[in-house]
Amino acid sequence: MVPVTSGVLFADALTCLAEHKRSIGGAFRGRFVQIFLGMKFFQNSIPSMYSGSFIATEVLQSLLDDLFAKISRPANSCVLSIFEGNYLARTGLVGTANRTAQNTWRNNLNLQKGIGCYAPAAELSSPTFLNQVRSQCRHLQTITPGSLAGARCSLCATGAAYRSESHRKWLRIDPGGNGYAATDLQNSANFAPYVAPGGSRIPVLPLIVALYHDADPGLSVGTRPVVSLADFASDFNLSAQEVSTYFDVSKSHPLNARLTNSAAWSAGSSLGNAARVPSNGPAASFAATPAPVAPSVIGQPVLGGSPIAPPNTNNGWDAEQYAASALIAAGWTAHVVSRQQLGYDIFAQRGTQKRYVEVKSSLGLCSPALTAREWQQAIYHSNSYVLAIVENFNPSAQNVVYWVRDPANRCSATPQTTVTHTIARSSWAAFAIPLSSI
Repeated sequence: MVPVTSGVLFADALTCLAEHKRSIGGAFRGRFVQIFLGMKFFQNSIPSMYSGSFIATEVLQSLLDDLFAKISRPANSCVLSIFEGNYLARTGLVGTANRTAQNTWRNNLNLQKGIGCYAPAAELSSPTFLNQVRSQCRHLQTITPGSLAGARCSLCATGAAYRSESHRKWLRIDPGGNGYAATDLQNSANFAPYVAPGGSRIPVLPLIVALYHDADPGLSVGTRPVVSLADFASDFNLSAQEVSTYFDVSKSHPLNARLTNSAAWSAGSSLGNAARVPSNGPAASFAATPAPVAPSVIGQPVLGGSPIAPPNTNNGWDAEQYAASALIAAGWTAHVVSRQQLGYDIFAQRGTQKRYVEVKSSLGLCSPALTAREWQQAIYHSNSYVLAIVENFNPSAQNVVYWVRDPANRCSATPQTTVTHTIARSSWAAFAIPLSSI
């Protein structure tokens, strides 16, 4: 187990990660590694390019900020650059050394100098297209043949130009301007050239300490005082194959060993059995108690889902749409983001104003319960966080919405503890069967 609460150990971990970056040199791209980690952590929330849905730029930036923010630090200096050891402001805030609002992620998400691409999903599914340098793309409109400088993408309606940087293609950009969707996040061949360039994998112990120390308690990374490799794999949706591709888990790795030899390393903490990671199979296979693996499954399973009509009960979705419609009618631009684990259901903008709206509905009277993530966001956004409460909700009739601003400071709340059990996709996918076989 890896202890993550010590500030001294955290400082040692950042030193180790900075040394890892220096050892690789210019081939290492720390900002892109952090984007990759964010995409994996929120893998179940970021739309796939096959879904037809997209995540708004502001929402994706907020997710990345949340994952790397350290809660003991002020908002204008809390987002950790893991491999440089420095802190930036949250997106939109002015940092301590800046004169303009922070824009940490946007450029690296788009095509100018980032990992965004306007091509359709069919092309982004092709290894040939993914590996092709951008200067050779058939959609490219160049000024100088073979050069990206000033070149534009014919699929981009805004006319954005490249800045001479050819990067991997990790995100599909919606040509309609609705944001981003993820390419295949389990295609390690697309991510390894940046995460583990030339096979130089990241030492996992300092990375775990850097990620989990002082993290947002509304996320799983902020709830663990000690972390096993299986915890890390589960939290970041990593299969055993992905772990072995991207990270060095050996206790003999010099930077892993340096951390375990640190005076701040808690007695008895070690990777234990988790250090022996198999080359393939689900992440659960290197947990303390291995999950059974279906022997007949070879390669990727064929999933046989069953489409089912929605039940005639309140599932929250209709209420979110109802509240969003009310906001739009009042002049707000409303993005329903409830499936993205942000801690609010609707991100609304009107001019320079922003509101983070959490919708709570009930078929009767409503005493809303907020998750740790929602409560953390309510505290952070304070007067910009709004509860939209709908009692006696009827999706086919007129309803009353009660709007409550700053509930964390204006309302009394009783904390309660619940336990959830998360099953990794790599675990359940091996046992998926047709409806006729259940």
